[in-house]
Amino acid sequence: MILDALILQTKLLLQDDMGITVNSVQSERGLINKLNMKNYTSMIGTGGKLSLLVIISFDNSMIDKLVDLFMDGVEIDSDEVLEIKDSVAGEMINTLMGLALPTFPGRGKGVTITPPITINDASTISKHKSSTIATAEINTNFGQFSISIIDSKNSNSQEK
Repeated sequence: MILDALILQTKLLLQDDMGITVNSVQSERGLINKLNMKNYTSMIGTGGKLSLLVIISFDNSMIDKLVDLFMDGVEIDSDEVLEIKDSVAGEMINTLMGLALPTFPGRGKGVTITPPITINDASTISKHKSSTIATAEINTNFGQFSISIIDSKNSNSQEK
């Protein structure tokens, strides 16, 4: 349910607000042991009534397109590119969480959200003990990215 809400809000944001066509979405839930990260990755944790780690990971071409859209033609100094890409990745996950939160269980009441952090030096994230992982690979006309959820509790990942 939570992954589905994030996928829906992603499609709406990309297609309606950014003019990016979503070609396909493949989701996987259940017996996932690790996630392979792409080039630019941000994550947000939730607490309170819902304890999750939400991860968004972009390939180079997708983050480049998003930077172009966010910067709206403003020139970027070469020494600022990495910082801006990290900032855009964080802003995307923050925006998607904000849009999807009202569709979470209990309409998101009692759920706290951490600020986004960047983890670009990680190539994989492995599940720990009884955690569950749900992930979706989103293919667009400008590249790929993934949205993943790690639930630290032993709950039904089909709902995540």
